[in-house]
Amino acid sequence: MTGPVGRPAGDHRSADRIFEQSPVLKQFLDSRDHYDVGDELKMQVGDWSTANADPDARANAAYDLDKVLRFIDNLDDRPLNGSHSRNGKIDGFFNDGYNILTHSEASVLKAFSQKGYEVLRHLPT
Repeated sequence: MTGPVGRPAGDHRSADRIFEQSPVLKQFLDSRDHYDVGDELKMQVGDWSTANADPDARANAAYDLDKVLRFIDNLDDRPLNGSHSRNGKIDGFFNDGYNILTHSEASVLKAFSQKGYEVLRHLPT
């Protein structure tokens, strides 16, 4: 992953449809885990929230966030603390997302939210 790419040609799903079809994205946004990292994530992938009045930009942001969350959920969990790969959620958040377990999927997501796609380039999947 090198940067946000938006939906591929021919993908006309809305942001809401992308939320419905992605268990990891739906779980992340339905929980409080995103409270602390949400604004920083929007700096990396765009605004997927209803505050974004452009439906195409919103859907592209939702698509890019889904790709990032799926990538992190599929990381090799052996070097990560308290994380289980491919379980449909980002592990390592606690206290409503305001605390993060060190060396967890959540810590990778936090680093991504601050530093961008460079964080994801050399991670084992």
